[in-house]
Amino acid sequence: MTASHDTHPVLACVRGIQTALTDIADLDPTFMPTKDKASALIVLSKALAAASALHARLLASAGDVAMDHGARDAAGWLAAEEYGDYRTVRRSLDLGRSLESAPVVLSALAEGRIDVDKAQIILRALDGLPADVPGELRDRAEVALVEQAAELPPKALARVARHLEAVVHPEAADAAEAKALLREERSAWEKTSLRILDRFDGTARITGVLPAVSAQRLRTYLEAHAQPRKHDGEHARSDQLAGQAFCDLLERINPDTVPRHGGDATVVMVTIPLADLRAELGAASIGGADSDHRISAAEARRLACTAEVIPAVLGGRSQVLDLGRAQRLFTPGQRKALRTRHSTCQVQGCDVPSTWCDAHHEDPWSRGGRTDLNNALLVCGHHHRRLHDTRYLAVKVGSQVQLHRRT
Repeated sequence: MTASHDTHPVLACVRGIQTALTDIADLDPTFMPTKDKASALIVLSKALAAASALHARLLASAGDVAMDHGARDAAGWLAAEEYGDYRTVRRSLDLGRSLESAPVVLSALAEGRIDVDKAQIILRALDGLPADVPGELRDRAEVALVEQAAELPPKALARVARHLEAVVHPEAADAAEAKALLREERSAWEKTSLRILDRFDGTARITGVLPAVSAQRLRTYLEAHAQPRKHDGEHARSDQLAGQAFCDLLERINPDTVPRHGGDATVVMVTIPLADLRAELGAASIGGADSDHRISAAEARRLACTAEVIPAVLGGRSQVLDLGRAQRLFTPGQRKALRTRHSTCQVQGCDVPSTWCDAHHEDPWSRGGRTDLNNALLVCGHHHRRLHDTRYLAVKVGSQVQLHRRT
């Protein structure tokens, strides 16, 4: 590719890449020969790694661009220019700065011999070496890790990198792993983050980074809540089970154990007009009546049964008619009594153990049903949702409940 006399070769290159990709944008790769697909995927992976290296290096050298535009750094300028996410661009900027002191990693990434994930693993390992490690040993370690990266997946490479200090600093080998783990734990806490983004379709996306020990703890809790591994009579996906178990776990948190918020107990409030609470259809708000977070009246009735929320029931002119939970919740003693009567969910054919079940008002609390054992059903979380789903009809047959889809 030949650049004009007034165009820098880097700019000419990236413009050429963009043009080439645009030229084939309308081509459908579905009908490519299998061998060509395989080759194209491998080459493209290497090209993406090389492009990532160039992107990172450009950002690291673009302090003058940020200064010209009054931005705090090049990542801030580019994120604003492209309406992108600052954190994502900042990670590329940080990579570029780290590559400045790791020429072997830079070369491997620019040539597509390693990808960004592996480059980050190597750079973190090198940064974690003690300050008294001689430069020659650090250089040898960099070369060794890059060579192994070509033959190892990221997870295996990370295990090798964790023991790097013991390899380059053998006189401290006994304490090397402990020191490495301590650094890793401290670093993990600093990197911990959680973001909750509303998708405006009734769901929210949760993304985050947790210390491994906390993630394992969460995984253990979710696995306990995800049993049994059934969903509508079929095996559910593991990610679906984990997501539903997370929702179940949140609903079972005792607000008395949560720090006070705003000078009062930390609770979730569901605001709903009395007419909507009693109706087949209607809507409620999570929070105040003017909240943008809306749920169906059926879901509000389900939450009012057992979840640790306060239902704010409104009359005319949004006057609060009822604000409380003590009278509507079954007591621990009542739930124990129910478990002595029933060993599983009371819905016919369901074998979920009673210890995993909720106490449900057979005659709805929203319609004046009493919170006593004669008005209680013991049902699992899945069937509890079905009982509040207006698409289903519940019929009591002896001590069991049959559910039928309304026609």
